[in-house]
Amino acid sequence: MATVVPTAIVQGAGDGHQLTKALQSWRKRLWLQQVLRWAENGVITGLIVACLLLLVSRFTPWGAVSYWASGVAIAALLGALGAALWYRPSFARSARLVDTRLSLHDRLSTAWELRNNSAPISVLQRGDALKQLSKHRPSAAVSLRPGRMRLISIGIVAVALALLFLLPNPMNTVLQQQAAFQASLARQIAAIKQERTAIDGQSSISAQERAMIDKILSQALARLQQAKNGTQAQQALAQAQAQLDQLRDPQASNKAQARAAASSSLQDSSNTNLSAAGKALATGDSQGLGTALQKLASQVNNMTPAQRAQLAQQIEQSASQALGNPQLNAALHQLARAVADNNPGEISDAVKALEAAAAQDSANQNTNNSINQASQTLQNVANALASSTDNSTSQNTSQSQTSAQGQNPGQGQASSGQAQNPGQGQSNIPSQSNNGSGAQNNTGNKSGKNEQVDIPGQLGTGTSTADGNGGNGQVQPGTAVPYSQVIADYEQMAHEAIDNSNIPPDLKNLIQGYFNSLEGQK
Repeated sequence: MATVVPTAIVQGAGDGHQLTKALQSWRKRLWLQQVLRWAENGVITGLIVACLLLLVSRFTPWGAVSYWASGVAIAALLGALGAALWYRPSFARSARLVDTRLSLHDRLSTAWELRNNSAPISVLQRGDALKQLSKHRPSAAVSLRPGRMRLISIGIVAVALALLFLLPNPMNTVLQQQAAFQASLARQIAAIKQERTAIDGQSSISAQERAMIDKILSQALARLQQAKNGTQAQQALAQAQAQLDQLRDPQASNKAQARAAASSSLQDSSNTNLSAAGKALATGDSQGLGTALQKLASQVNNMTPAQRAQLAQQIEQSASQALGNPQLNAALHQLARAVADNNPGEISDAVKALEAAAAQDSANQNTNNSINQASQTLQNVANALASSTDNSTSQNTSQSQTSAQGQNPGQGQASSGQAQNPGQGQSNIPSQSNNGSGAQNNTGNKSGKNEQVDIPGQLGTGTSTADGNGGNGQVQPGTAVPYSQVIADYEQMAHEAIDNSNIPPDLKNLIQGYFNSLEGQK
């Protein structure tokens, strides 16, 4: 038996266009709700990640954490909005969502699937779906207000983020120190670059020496630019100084002293030309030296044998003063022998040898001066970096030492033949005497055993022997020990302190020479 569908129902249901039009407003409302919900999720996610980043920055220095936190929060929000806009609900999904919200028992979903079906049952089904849908409004059925739990979550995370932003971060001090170190490092790098340019422009040293010094400074600059802290910077500077030390002539000091002594001896000569040669040798005037020696060579032919012997003796005396400079010594000795023999050919060769020796000495001296200049620049840089990075630590250490010395005044000085704390600061070392008579009761003792000797040493916390009368810091007299043993102990401590410190090389040599001079009194 055929079913007859009323014409009004068929016209009301249409062919699916009316269903699409009816779902359009619901679809927009659902889409707007999706955008808001996903944006809320993005805000919560972004704030949580930002809080985690700020929390991490409280355990490790991170200067750009605020930018990262803000960027992550904004990126999470934009990502959520973009995803919500991209994944727009379809009509089929909108029909299913409306069925669920309005408890229509899949009426709209079925109607949407049969939207193009003209069978009477399909038409009746679409009509029933539209009738049920017309009883509700999208604005009332689909709420856009955020849920209570979402608002609570956003509030809690926002409060946590505000606290992390506003509460003092202990790592800010570290960041400030790092910023100060980087600023100081940049200034010191500029100073090294300036010194490098100055050495490159020096024509008094050979191109090979300039290239070697420039390479060391260039490597030091590269390591400094990669340094993350003061320790790495100090290591880079120490390595560069060690490389510069390897370029030095170990006998440069002896050669310079020998040259100065020889030139002084030549200047004392009664011969004008020989005295002028001595002055030119002392000042490094190669042109003046050559002129004086040429005049001296021409003068020798007009001298009597006695005058030549006297002149040769004066030159030989200056040669004996140049024993620390083998090349200069050999050239002067050769000149003295040639003058005594009145051999023009040998005199000419000796003059050339002396000029070559003087030129070599000047070149070596200029090279050493450049190396010393570069090394001193590196030392100044090391001192400046240490001052900028360790200023607060040094102040705390100084205050602690001052407090300790105020409680125990005898800690800085030990007055006995056997020092309780070598290298602590200043030690008053009397001579071997148990009865207080000093060196007068010790026959044959060398002079100087009763002199007060101030030995610079390394700062430490050492110990001292104090009496038990209230701990007033008074040091009890110790037992007498041999002078040589005391000097040996202090010498060892001083050498260790020198090797482990940033004392300039010239000062190191001065201190080492001081102890070497004491070896004759042991």
